[in-house]
Amino acid sequence: MGITETIKELIELLVRKIVDKPNEIEVVVASSTKSIIVQIKSAKDDIGKIVGRTGRTINALKIIATVVKNTQFLGDKKDVNIEIIEDEKSNFNKRN
Repeated sequence: MGITETIKELIELLVRKIVDKPNEIEVVVASSTKSIIVQIKSAKDDIGKIVGRTGRTINALKIIATVVKNTQFLGDKKDVNIEIIEDEKSNFNKRN
């Protein structure tokens, strides 16, 4: 199993455990020469749970993914970045 598959399974498992609608979680992982980008798409109501208070939860997910990368794939110097993909139809962060 490669690095992208390992990180995808890990993040998907962890995020599904903390949200209210685990069936709506989609995780996509892409790898470039310098970084591994994890994109998480979820229900609008679950975005706050994934981010956490002051970003603690999403930072913890990044740290866990980085630790797994550093222990399972020695010598890989790529950074792990996690992004939350917002549905364009949602009212998140919009003003009336």
